[in-house]
Amino acid sequence: MDDYKKTTIDSYDKGALDFAKKFAAVFNLAKESSFDQFVSLLPGKRVLDLGCGSGDHALYLQNLGCAVTAIDLSESMVQLAKEKGVVAEVMDIENLIFSPNSFDGIWSVTSLLHIPKKHIDVVIKKLHGLLASNGILYISLKEGRGERYETDGTTNTKRYFVYWLEEELIKKFEHDFILLESNKFRIKERFFMVFLFKKK
Repeated sequence: MDDYKKTTIDSYDKGALDFAKKFAAVFNLAKESSFDQFVSLLPGKRVLDLGCGSGDHALYLQNLGCAVTAIDLSESMVQLAKEKGVVAEVMDIENLIFSPNSFDGIWSVTSLLHIPKKHIDVVIKKLHGLLASNGILYISLKEGRGERYETDGTTNTKRYFVYWLEEELIKKFEHDFILLESNKFRIKERFFMVFLFKKK
């Protein structure tokens, strides 16, 4: 396993409970209109939560009527998700083991930001293949430049982060997806970008 991946997984495994609390505080699900918008655009109810963490988003999507499959590379995070009643399994985003056209939507919040840019083209092709006709892809990433290891202040562990500029990211996806909407929001000192795509 590549070092960037192992280091990041170890961080999530060791600090699973701390990360779960941190993420729950950052994303107030009850006020997140993106969920309703995403679900309203789906051609069906099958959703893949890509990098589910402790499962809060997957559970919320389930409560909106979606049939959710959740995956994460951290065993500790997957266990937390399962304890909430989420169908979750350990799986690598760079090696997704699902049949083509398995999902009507893919929900990816701050998970692709751990994928090196040199690997992203392969991941995009895979996501495109997993989506059914007119499938919807929701992505949230951190805005910025470059890629590097960063130490988390809560857990004192390192994770590998990849930063994107808006036009740079859109250009990567435009061959396989239609951009429906993009926007930004701020959490403390960091800007996050949100993209809503439809499969071509």
